[in-house]
Amino acid sequence: MRTTGRLLVATPALHDGVFDRTLVFMLHHDKSGALGVVINQPAEIDAGELLPRWDGHLSAPSTVFAGGPVEPNGFIGLARDTRSANQPDGRTEAPAQGLLVPGINRATSVDLDSDPVLTMAHANAFRIFRGYAGWDAHQLNTEIAEGAWFVVDPELDDPWDNDPTTLFERVLRRQEGDLRWFANTPADPSLN
Repeated sequence: MRTTGRLLVATPALHDGVFDRTLVFMLHHDKSGALGVVINQPAEIDAGELLPRWDGHLSAPSTVFAGGPVEPNGFIGLARDTRSANQPDGRTEAPAQGLLVPGINRATSVDLDSDPVLTMAHANAFRIFRGYAGWDAHQLNTEIAEGAWFVVDPELDDPWDNDPTTLFERVLRRQEGDLRWFANTPADPSLN
């Protein structure tokens, strides 16, 4: 199953501590591996200290997010590209200054070495993630098959939601069927 552009929702079966109650927005998934960023864990890291040029451009809450355990000293910028909104088929035009890859669901990676003013002229939401979530070839598909992740479609604003600490429950509540029930599971299932 390919997950690019979708959300991975950690299930109670995932007991590793790193991904408990996380939502991972998937940026890439093919036969060689998968990569995404955790979108519901603000890290309370001041962007002004780490990437001061981008500080005034962050979507609320204006903090760096804990994107995942891989490459914790690296940063990924993600913007919502406004140009695709005008395309009748939803395609994004060729990348603009600072916007690297035409994205899925208007989410586009950002060259953090680019000029923030020029980049943000084509974006209306922006977030920085420290680290990312990554899987080797077939690893993610195995985890999904074992019940560690639910795979759901995101809403357009999910990666830039201004209340990320409640996003996990809200994403599950908007699902149909039994999946909605998981929104009510306690963080520690032994307390149930």
